[in-house]
Formats: sequence, C-alpha cells, structure tokens
Amino acid sequence: MSVDKGRIFGKSVLEAQFRAYYGTDLFLGELLVAEDAERDRRFLFRAIDVTYGSDSSDPAWAERTAGAYMAGDRAESPYELYDPEQRLYKVAKCQPLGYIDGTSGGFRKPKSLPAQFARVMAPGPEDFAFLAEQMGDIRIGKLRSGEDVIDLEVGIKGETLVSHVGVFATTGMGKSNLMKVLAGQVLASSGRYACLLFDPHGEYLEGGSGLRKGLRDHPWAADRLKVYATRAAGAGATGLRLSLGELTLGDLQTAYQWSHAQEDAIYRLIRFYGDEWISRVGEEDDVPKFAEELGVASSTLQVIQRRAQRILDMPCISRDPSQPSLSARIVDELTNGLSVLVDTSGLSSMEEILVASVITRRVLDTYGQIFLEDRAAFSALPPTLIALEEAQRVLSKVQRGDENVFPRVAREGRKFKVGLCAVSQQPKLIDDELLSQFNTFFILGLADEKDRNILRGSSKQDISDLGPEIQTLMPGEAIITNLEAPFALPAQVYLYEDHLKTVKGPSPLPPVPEGRSKGFAE
Repeated sequence: MSVDKGRIFGKSVLEAQFRAYYGTDLFLGELLVAEDAERDRRFLFRAIDVTYGSDSSDPAWAERTAGAYMAGDRAESPYELYDPEQRLYKVAKCQPLGYIDGTSGGFRKPKSLPAQFARVMAPGPEDFAFLAEQMGDIRIGKLRSGEDVIDLEVGIKGETLVSHVGVFATTGMGKSNLMKVLAGQVLASSGRYACLLFDPHGEYLEGGSGLRKGLRDHPWAADRLKVYATRAAGAGATGLRLSLGELTLGDLQTAYQWSHAQEDAIYRLIRFYGDEWISRVGEEDDVPKFAEELGVASSTLQVIQRRAQRILDMPCISRDPSQPSLSARIVDELTNGLSVLVDTSGLSSMEEILVASVITRRVLDTYGQIFLEDRAAFSALPPTLIALEEAQRVLSKVQRGDENVFPRVAREGRKFKVGLCAVSQQPKLIDDELLSQFNTFFILGLADEKDRNILRGSSKQDISDLGPEIQTLMPGEAIITNLEAPFALPAQVYLYEDHLKTVKGPSPLPPVPEGRSKGFAE
C-alpha cells in the first residue's frame, strides 16, 4: 500500500515542489509518485533537495522560535511548540522523471504538468514495472529510493558492454565490489559475453582482506574463468609470461613518456636490430660508443637502456623467442566466451600498463582482423569488455597519442565488439572527448566537485541536479546512466558475498559455435 508523503503545489514541467507532512522523512534521491486521476497518469519524481517550511507569515518566526527553545534549555524549562504537525512541514524540490500513461501503460518523458495539489506517495515495484525489459541481463543490484530498496533488479544489457563502461568512485565506496558483481554476471552468461580484467591488487581474484570473496569463489569460475598471475595465485592460475617479441613500440609509448630525441633513437634501434633491439641496447656495455655508432646522444641512449634493462628484468617477460604468444592464447580464450583475469600485483604502475597494453592491443587487432576477413566468424564473437583500474593513467590528454591502444579502444572498439571499462577515482583527469565515448556510467560516491562536474557533461542522462546526491552516496550506493534507461537510476549494488549465494552453478557446456576465432590468434 502506498504511503502518502504530501501534496504538489508547483512549480514547472522541469521542476516540481511538494509540501510534505511534518513527520515525513525525506531523503535526497528518494523516488516519488504523484497520481493524476484527471488524466489517468502517474508521474515519477526524484527528490533533489529538501528544506524546512512553516505556516508563519513572519520570516523571522523560525529564528525566534529556535531562540525560545534555547532559552528553555538554559532555564531547564523545555519550550513546547503548539501544534507542530500543523505549523511545520518540509518542502521537497523534485526532478520530474516522466509519467506512466494509464491507457497505454507506456512511459513518457516529462512534457506536461501533474494536477495541482496532486497527492504524492512512496512508489511500489509496480510503478517501475515498465523498467523491467530495459534492465538487461547484467544485473548489478536493486532499485534504490533514498535509503530504501525497491524490489526491482537493475542493470544493463550485455550487448551495451562494447559501448564502454565507466566505474567512478573515491576509495572505499565500493568500486571493487561492483566490479566483482559485474564480472560475475559476465561469467554466469555462459559465454554470451567475455571479460578481460587487469587486477593490480589481487582484489578481484582473491577478494582482498577479511572474509571477502573473489572471482575464484564464483560458481562459474572453474568452467569460465582463466587466471594469469605474476605471483603464486593458487591452483588453476597460469604464470604470466609474455614473450619479449610481443612488445611493440606502441606499448612502450603507452607505458612510458619519451622525448622526441628518445623516440628517434628507438626508431634507429628498430631499423638496425628489429625485434631484438630491447635486448641489444639493454645488454650493451659501452653506451657512449654505441650511441656514437647510432648517431644519437649518449645521455639519450642511457635513458633508453635503463628502461630496456628494467623491462628485461621484469618477472613476466621472457627472452625465449620460441615461447608461444601468451597474448594470442588469451585472445583465443576470450573469443570462445571465457573470461580472463590477469593478476598484475607485484608489478609497478608502468609495468602493469605495459602488460595491459600488450594484451589489449592483441585483442583489438585480432577482433579487427576477424571483422575484416570473416564476417560469419565475427558475428559469433562474444561482446568483450576490457577492465582497467586507474584508467586515467592511459586516458588523459597527455596520453592520447596515436600509439596508445586504450584511446583506440574507446574510439573504435565498439565496431569490433570490444568495450573498455574505465575504473577511476579521478574522472576529471580523463580526456573529455574520450569520456564522451562511454555510454554507461556507474557512479558511486565522489567527494570532489570537479569529478562530479566532468561526469555531468559526459553522462548520457541528465544528472545536472544530482551533485548533492552523488556527494552523499554511501558505500554500495550508485547512480547508473545508460542509453537503455529512461533516466539515471539510483541503485543499491549487491554485496558480492551475498550475491554469490543466489548464483546457480553451471549446466553442461554447449558446444562452441562454428565460426569463432579458430586460427586467427595463432
């Protein structure tokens, strides 16, 4: 049964106000419904601000009354306000979301006013039943109204993963939990979708500290998850060993900042030594002489050598030219509907980016090759999402070079069924043009106003009035914006550990459809 909240008394098509009862508790982000019996419509609203109101015509009455209460406190004789239920109330400013037409049952954007003085009520699941078909098959939580939860699952369609996903929040607001829920949903899709996750802290795989669980605890992990790790990661994990020959100049330009002189020297090294240039410069004993032979400055070559030596010393880099391509193996698993988790914990930030660049480039190039050469095989490829933590490191304005593969994925990936999931605490550092390519945002608590402002300008739904709500989100509370949803959805994200209890285990695997990437990742 709907709970009465108050009555509408203004204001316009794009902003509504209603007077709430004295005892009514209202919250930012609370969803509300107003029934317009005259036109057989039910209007939906979101509370974006709540203020005090009183029936007194004296503007100083509230201030004087507060003083009367204080005087009573000092005198230990409590002041009592006569008939507060009648004299005091709250005023909620609301964002109209649209209305449900009683005749057709369809939802329409707000283009008309509800009846003046219409009754405002708390909504029920039936008021949002129209959303069910738009929530897709990647469910991440329940619809939230203020601090209450409505019994309606919310999420996105798996096909929209390739239109890129942004997960934005400050530390401790639930990014890792949301990513595990999202990746778990992909795992449980039985190969309809694939996911490549780069895990720099071991949180996704093992769950982190305490009693938290990771993807290895998911019922589908044994059948659908492949794990590569730079350290001992338990049974089922394969050592992360990339061949030195898999590194391209583009990967090095993504991971490191190079001066023009240094890039020119690298081009010279590649021209003379081909794929073996890193080993050649890294093992050189007489740098000044070598620099003179190349025709470059000794100081320039010394910088290149230091970085080359660091790459050669990386535990995940193999100098063995006969080693099979690990990135090709990962691509083959993705194209066959498996999810891949690459645990890069123990590597530095630059080393982690280098590994992610090598594998991501192979994914994008292979999917693009299949698209050009075999459309039947391409149609059988699962939409694939590549998730990267601290994505602002490779998506900022200074990192937008043509050789950086991550902006390429943001601009071109959807054409080839490759989506990018950018996980970041600082969306303000991501280039505006690249951020505009993301069709789905999962916005958790963000304290920095600059971060909230940049998301307002790039969101596919209007969230211009939701700054205070985003600022006050609690851990696990989120705002979801997606082209499939008619408005920005407030959500309570599932706690991963609780969600696991509801996930059914796999049935026998269906045969792999013909026409997938067999032979392309060799």
